[in-house]
Amino acid sequence: MREIEEKAREPMKDKEGLLKEFLEEERVAGRRTQGLLGLRKRVPRLLGFVEEQGLTLGGLKAGHARGYQGMLLASKTKEGKTYSKKTVAAYITAAVSFYDFLKRKGLAAVNPFKEIRKVRVDKKLPGNILKEKQMNAFLEKLSRFDEEANLKRMMSRYKAHVIAELQYAAGLRISEVAELQVDDIDFFKGLVTVRQGKGGGSRIAYLNEYARDVLKLYVERIRPYIFSAWNMRNKDLLFGVRWAWLGKVVNGVLQSKAREAGFEGFCSHGFRHALGFHLLRAGCNIRYIQAILGHKRLRNTEIYTKVDKEELKEILDAFHPRSAWRKAAHEEA
Repeated sequence: MREIEEKAREPMKDKEGLLKEFLEEERVAGRRTQGLLGLRKRVPRLLGFVEEQGLTLGGLKAGHARGYQGMLLASKTKEGKTYSKKTVAAYITAAVSFYDFLKRKGLAAVNPFKEIRKVRVDKKLPGNILKEKQMNAFLEKLSRFDEEANLKRMMSRYKAHVIAELQYAAGLRISEVAELQVDDIDFFKGLVTVRQGKGGGSRIAYLNEYARDVLKLYVERIRPYIFSAWNMRNKDLLFGVRWAWLGKVVNGVLQSKAREAGFEGFCSHGFRHALGFHLLRAGCNIRYIQAILGHKRLRNTEIYTKVDKEELKEILDAFHPRSAWRKAAHEEA
C-alpha cells in the first residue's frame, strides 16, 4: 500500500501515453467505438483539471472530485448554455473508469469519484415520439427513395429506409446497426444477433416479415454495389461503414424528411423509442419490452410508462366533464 501511495505522489508524466494505454485497455475489454470516442474526449478534461489544481493523479481526493463535478456543472458550451446533467454525468462516468485504470496501474490508491454523490440524471424520453399513424406515414415516405433527383441522394435515402425498417422492427441502436455483419442475420428465422450491444453485451433481436424482406433485398441485390476502394476495409460490415459515418448520413436524411413531414428533431434513436412506446400501448408486457430492447434494468424500460401517463392526462383534459363545461362556457362568452 505504501508503495502505491508513493508512486501516486509522483508528478503526472506523458498524459497522452497514459490516455492511449487506458483507451487500449478499454478497447481490449470490449468497449465499443462510440464509448472509446467519448472517453477520448472527456478524460483530457480531467487531466487538465488535475494539472490546474497543482495535484498529482494519486493526490486527487473526494473533495477534489466534488470540485471537478461542480466545475462541470458551471461550465458552458460554445453556445453559452450550461452543461446538461446528462453531459456532466458522462464526464464523471469517464473519470470513474479512468481512476479504476489508475488503481490497476498502482498510480492511485483509491478512486475518489466513487466516494462522491454524483449528479442525478432523470430518465426521460424526448417529447416528439411519433404516434403509430405518424410512424407508418414516415416509413412510407422514406421508402419512396426514387423521388430523389440524383443517384447519390437516392442511395442515401434507400439506405436510411432499410435501416429505419430494421431499427423499428428490432429496436436496435444506430451504433448496433453499424457493427452488424451479414452473418448476424438469420433470414429464415427472422433473427438478428447483436454482438456488441450497449455495455458490451450481446442479445438476439427479432425481425417482422416486412423488415426481413426489405433487408434481404438489400443484402442480395444492393449491398454488393456499395463497396469501393475507400470502404473495402469494412467489407465485413452489413452497411459498409462505421458508426460515426453511418449515423451522420442516416440522421441527415431522417432530419430532412422529418422536416418535410412536419415534425422537428427526429433522429435514428426515435425508432427505438417508438417501438418501446408502441408495444406498451398495444398491451405488451413491460418485461417483454425490456428483453426486446436489451435493457439490463427494468427502470430503463419504465420510462415508456411515463409517456403513456402523459397521454392519459391529455385524454382526461380533453374528455373530462369539467373540461367540456369550461370549453362550452368559453365559447358562449
